Amino acid sequence: MLRYLLYILYFLCGVSLGVWLFPDLISILPVDLPAILNNALVHALIGGLLFLIIFYWSIDKVEQLIRKGEGILLKRNLPEIIFATLGMVIGLVVAVLISLLLNTLNIPIVSEVISFALAIILGYLGFQIGMKKHNEVLDLLPKQNVKEQTGNFQGQKKLLDTSAIIDGRIVDVVKTGFIEGELSVPQFVLDELQLIADSTDSIKRDRGQRGLEMLHDLQESSENVKVQPVKYDKLDVDQQLVQLAKEENAALITTDYNLNRVCQVHNIKVLNVNELSDAIKLIIKQGDTLDIMVTKHGKEEDQGVGYLEDGTMVVIEDGRKLVNQTVSVEVTSVLQTNSGRIIFTKKES
Repeated sequence: MLRYLLYILYFLCGVSLGVWLFPDLISILPVDLPAILNNALVHALIGGLLFLIIFYWSIDKVEQLIRKGEGILLKRNLPEIIFATLGMVIGLVVAVLISLLLNTLNIPIVSEVISFALAIILGYLGFQIGMKKHNEVLDLLPKQNVKEQTGNFQGQKKLLDTSAIIDGRIVDVVKTGFIEGELSVPQFVLDELQLIADSTDSIKRDRGQRGLEMLHDLQESSENVKVQPVKYDKLDVDQQLVQLAKEENAALITTDYNLNRVCQVHNIKVLNVNELSDAIKLIIKQGDTLDIMVTKHGKEEDQGVGYLEDGTMVVIEDGRKLVNQTVSVEVTSVLQTNSGRIIFTKKES
């Protein structure tokens, strides 16, 4: 499609030059041309074809240049592009105003040269300032409460970070329908997953490949999972996530404790999968009864050990002889440690 547009553009340039130049060229020729050749339509057609034939070699290079510019723009987010364009327009308007003042001086050639230079310099400066300072401009604008802007957390856009994708539990959460709204995987997160999957370290490589598999499962389980083509230069992945979440008033889904704390500092809504897992753990208190599979011997004599579905360790008194059996036990105490809970039980009599 782009190539056809370039053909049309080249032809139109030739048409313009043909209508403009051919009458003067014909007037200086020593011979008289037939009347059919001396009209604007023929001039336009000949000019368009000649321009297209002469400069056909440059079409590939122009197309590559446009494609490269398109790729650079697609890596930028929408606010950057909008503010960069506004900055360039403002720069050009200022250049025009200054040029009008210079024209009143009636200095031939100099005024035109200075006006042209001002347009280039101020347009470029406006573009750069708009792109690099758009966050400061956004901070100056009055902001509504996040709840007013997005309705609620369920309808709010959510960004997935690398740790949450590799962890994989978010896939099951999405399948249950507890999370609604758009789930966005930024391009820089996908790039990091690819980098980990290509690592020479076998452990990292396995984690990266698991992350890519989890992402595929996530896309299969929900139509709301989309890859967002955005990338920030000179920022690491965590900084890019924070920046994107601030710009789009998005929430962040992660299992990274440090990233969670950073987001809290920036007042970004976070869903920590680990905290969600802790919140929905089965509440167990002294006197409750459980059916538990004794899987191995405990550290102390006559103890057996089993596990709940969420991985919580259950120690069974006098359970050493019950390995590989499912027994009904009564909870005697619950010990909370830094690594989780340990439930102590005894076999029901």
